[in-house]
Amino acid sequence: MMLPIGDEVRRMSTPVLTYVLLSCNVLIFAYSMLRGLETIINNYGFRPKYLFTASRLETLLTSMFVHGGPAHLVGNMLFLYIFGRSVEDKLGPLRYLLLYLFSGVVGNIVHAASACLLPEPLVARGLYTPLVGASGAISGVVGAYTVFYPRMRVKTLVILYYVVVLRIPAHLYVLAWFAYQLLIGLISLGLPLSVAPWAHVGGFAAGAAAALAIRRWTTS
Repeated sequence: MMLPIGDEVRRMSTPVLTYVLLSCNVLIFAYSMLRGLETIINNYGFRPKYLFTASRLETLLTSMFVHGGPAHLVGNMLFLYIFGRSVEDKLGPLRYLLLYLFSGVVGNIVHAASACLLPEPLVARGLYTPLVGASGAISGVVGAYTVFYPRMRVKTLVILYYVVVLRIPAHLYVLAWFAYQLLIGLISLGLPLSVAPWAHVGGFAAGAAAALAIRRWTTS
């Protein structure tokens, strides 16, 4: 396991929007626990069938703010905190928010497409199972971070048979992370996994592409 716990970027502004997103996700999760997590997931999660029937498309957005459990929430918020602050500092709050939402929507769409590639007995399950979590959006933030800060070192807690802290160049850290997501995604095409790796892959690609476009536009 490799957990990011810091980076070397010297930020020039306070990442207010990142803190707002962190707070919103935590508060919504607390509300979900009070109201009934399963009910909230069923009401606001994104089911791939919605995309193909053009119904309840608002769940492409609402699903990003619902999480399936404490570990799901904490893992996502850790990545958002470590990578989001620097991306917000680079883009400013408005472009950062647009990139975040765009990546999340694309991640959900890619996840929906992947559900159609499951073995036929599992297609119905894939189309009707609600997807929740900010993973696609945050993967987009990670993609943007890689574009803007490829050589910055990410302070990483590596947990194997022992625990060690390493400083890994961002492009190498993200390459390993992306390769893992892609591997799990390929495996998931034949198995009913409880994770949504294609949402991660799609979100990452969307965020990286958006960051490249922004960088090209601002430097031309």
